[in-house]
Amino acid sequence: MGRDMGLSVGIYGGSGYAGSELVRLLAGHPEVGGLAVASRGYAGRRVSEVYPHISTDTGYVSPDAIDASRLDVAFVAYGHRESAEAVAGLLDAGAGLVVDLSADFRLPEVETYEEWYGEHPAPHLFSESHYGLPEVFGKAEGRIVANPGCYPTAAILALAPVVRRVGNGVRSITINALSGVSGAGAKPSVKTHFVSANENANAYGIVDGEPRHRHTPEIEAMLRRVGESPEVTFIPHLIPISRGELETITVEMDGELPDVSDVLGWYAEDYADWKFVEAREEVPQISHVANTNRARLSAAVDRRAGKLILFSAVDNLLKGASGAAVQNMNLALGHSEDLGLEHLK
Repeated sequence: MGRDMGLSVGIYGGSGYAGSELVRLLAGHPEVGGLAVASRGYAGRRVSEVYPHISTDTGYVSPDAIDASRLDVAFVAYGHRESAEAVAGLLDAGAGLVVDLSADFRLPEVETYEEWYGEHPAPHLFSESHYGLPEVFGKAEGRIVANPGCYPTAAILALAPVVRRVGNGVRSITINALSGVSGAGAKPSVKTHFVSANENANAYGIVDGEPRHRHTPEIEAMLRRVGESPEVTFIPHLIPISRGELETITVEMDGELPDVSDVLGWYAEDYADWKFVEAREEVPQISHVANTNRARLSAAVDRRAGKLILFSAVDNLLKGASGAAVQNMNLALGHSEDLGLEHLK
C-alpha cells in the first residue's frame, strides 16, 4: 500500500499484551491505511474475539501470509532471539522501518548481548539500530528502532538528567522497581498464576544470590551514553496489579546534595519539548499513569543519610512498550510524537 493511501503496517506477535495494545493504538491511527496482524496461535480469528475491548474488524493471520515487501512499518513483539530473526527477515524482504519491542537490538555491543542472552541471530544489524527513548536520545535514525524495556524507560528518564549534570559524582545507584503482572507477558507461568501473584509481592531476577536481571546492562549502557555512571543494582518486584510500574531509585553521590527544586528544574529543562514526560513535587503513583503514555517523575532528598531519591512511574504496556513504539514510529516518519496518542496524555 502506498503512502498516498496511508501507511501499510504489520504487527508480528499481535496476540500478546504488548501486541494487542499495538493493535488498539494503530487501528485508530490517522496515518495507518492498512493493518495486518500476525499470530500463529490465533490465525483465522478476529482480534475482537480474543480481546473484546478492542473494537476493530482486523483479523489475525499467520506471519507468512503478510507480504513484508509492502510494509512501510513493521512492529515485532516476539521474545529475544526469535525477534532478531524476524527483524532480519523483514528487512531482507523489503520492509521499511522495523520497530522491535524485544531486547535484541537494545544493547550497544554484541558481546554484552551474548553475555546476558546468548548467541545473537543477526549481529550484522546492530549498527543499524537506534535506541528508541527519544526524550533522551532523539528520534530514531535508520531502519531499526530498538524499543526500550519498561524498567529501563522509567529508570533512564529519571536518572539521565542527574547523570548528565553530576557525572562522576554519582557513587552508586540502586533501583527498587514494582511492576504489574502484565509485564511478564501473556503466556502464563507459575509466577504469574493468580494464586501465586494475588496478595503477594515477589522480588525476582536473583540468580545464585546475585541480582542479575537482564535489564541491568541496558540501563547501565544507556546511562553511560549520557555521562559517567557506576554499575547499577536493579531489583524488580512483581505486585498483584494488572499494569503499571513504579521505581524508587536511590542515588549516592559525592559532594553536596542538590535540592528537590534543582532536580525538578533539571527535568523541566531536559523534557520541556517532549509531550509525555512530566515532573511534579508530588511523588507519583501507578494510578497517576495507568492507561496513559506518560512518565511521571519526582524527587526527594534524604540529607540525614546523604542520598538523593528519585521516583518514576509509567504504564508498562504503553510508555513502557506499545505507546512508546507508536511514538517512535511517529517521530521516525516525521509526524508529531503524539499522533494517534493524544488521548493517552
